[in-house]
Amino acid sequence: MRAVFLLLPLALAACTAGQPGIEVRTVRVPVPQPCLPADQIPPEPSRVGDTLTGDAASDLVIVAASSLLLRAWGQEMHAALVACAP
Repeated sequence: MRAVFLLLPLALAACTAGQPGIEVRTVRVPVPQPCLPADQIPPEPSRVGDTLTGDAASDLVIVAASSLLLRAWGQEMHAALVACAP
């Protein structure tokens, strides 16, 4: 009980301490700006996972064609990104 009487003034003193001040600052945050309009971004080629049959010979043709489409799309995207670079 005696400890409570000793700690009570300390607890009340903590309540009377000044609150930390609030400081309002304006911080400028860089926001990325698109260099291409959304309608000029080349669409991603369709996925071929659903068209695979399980037969290696026929799937090779499907995957090879998809690979060529993805390569062409990647080259378009690369050209667009190079045009955006400063």
